[in-house]
Amino acid sequence: MPFHLPTLIITVISLNLMLGGLMLVIYEVRKTQKCFFTWGISCFIFGIAVGLAGMQTYFDQAWLTIFVADVLIILTPLLLLHGLRQFQMQRPVSYKLVALVLSYSALPLVLLYTAPIHAQTFTAVVCAAIFLYAAIYILTIQQAPTLMRWMLFLLFLAHGALMLTQSGMLVQNLALKNVLMLPSSFEWLLIGHLALTTGTATLFPLLAFAMSEKRLLEVTNFDELTHMLNRRGFLERTGLLLAKNRIQRRPFCVLVVNLDQFKNINADYGDATGEECLRQVADIIQGHLREHDVAARIGGEEFAVALADVDRNQAELISYRLCDRIGKATLSIQGEILKLTASIGGIHSRSSRCELDDLLRTADEALYRAKSTGHNRFVLATQA
Repeated sequence: MPFHLPTLIITVISLNLMLGGLMLVIYEVRKTQKCFFTWGISCFIFGIAVGLAGMQTYFDQAWLTIFVADVLIILTPLLLLHGLRQFQMQRPVSYKLVALVLSYSALPLVLLYTAPIHAQTFTAVVCAAIFLYAAIYILTIQQAPTLMRWMLFLLFLAHGALMLTQSGMLVQNLALKNVLMLPSSFEWLLIGHLALTTGTATLFPLLAFAMSEKRLLEVTNFDELTHMLNRRGFLERTGLLLAKNRIQRRPFCVLVVNLDQFKNINADYGDATGEECLRQVADIIQGHLREHDVAARIGGEEFAVALADVDRNQAELISYRLCDRIGKATLSIQGEILKLTASIGGIHSRSSRCELDDLLRTADEALYRAKSTGHNRFVLATQA
């Protein structure tokens, strides 16, 4: 089915202007994320480039409708890639790479702009390379949600493939003197660009909002120093685990681990040494748990562990191993060896009928008894 090319061009320009406006509105709300400003500018630039390229039959100014248009078309994916770099690093990023690639691309276009098809072929190949590189780059943004990362990867990959297809069609029509004289299949490529541009621009805000939600969740539920759950996160996850065990009438255990003499360590060796002790103990605790157990730092030098579906003997064995492993941990401070110990209080519930607050309170009481009898010990209470 034939399409009215001027209508397609106007549609592409209008859509990119609207998407660019949307990005700038989001940037006004989220000033810290410069990527939205960059993506918005790239949409505006692409709209201008398409408009200039579409004026080839009306203006005999090849330097404007071919050279400038092609330079702007190459700049568009470069800015998309630069925005991804800003998004990943969350800090100002140098435009050196953008300027370098754009400069090297503009030099050949100076020689080719009098031959529209040759210039357009070169531009399509360069854009394809940038989009394919961007597809690989998006996979390196590990903090992005997996599904969204792969969706953007496929969109950039499709962009690159489309540009390669466009360059192949252009090579087959090198005898033509005007890009607008290409066969109707070229119009389908323009529609493909339209669809991919819309999809990509729609995913960018979703990606940023998903990342913000993820960071907010991490700030709310995770301890920044040890990267373990904090008290809030522990209560939330352990509550769900306890409810599941209660339905199945499975045993449940909560341990509270407290470093011995931690205040003295901070006073004698400094806060940095104390923080390193906490990180080391956090690693030990996480290394001794099963996949479905829950561990958290719930206070200054205090950790909590929730063990699902364990009998008393297993709970005692885990407590003993934690005491033993922490007791063997050492830190070298200016040639002096610093040894760590921990006391553990726990509560083992045979049917998980107790509430989590009651379990934690009983575990704290058991911890107090362990502390009162010396260091590097554990006391495990039992409830029905």
